[in-house]
Amino acid sequence: MMNQNESEKTLIQNLEEFATEQGIDCVWLDTDPKYIPVSDPKDRVVFMNKNWEYGEKSSFALAYGIEAVIHENSSVDDLNGYAQDLIKESKHYIRI
Repeated sequence: MMNQNESEKTLIQNLEEFATEQGIDCVWLDTDPKYIPVSDPKDRVVFMNKNWEYGEKSSFALAYGIEAVIHENSSVDDLNGYAQDLIKESKHYIRI
């Protein structure tokens, strides 16, 4: 049985694999905890912060960033929904 940290790591790995399949790079930076994750649809990249003060939300931030690249002209509400759906799909590949 996986603990919470192992489950979260596996979820992030699944999200990164999905991003790679979509031609999206995920870059993890070692920076100030106040810096939020951001995405750049033009360059198809998501920048994540290893030290982010809300690290427990990293999987959602990563999913949101991926969906922001895929659906670059979508509203915030739409992107939230896409990110939630992507996390649900990615969790199906995790054995708890």
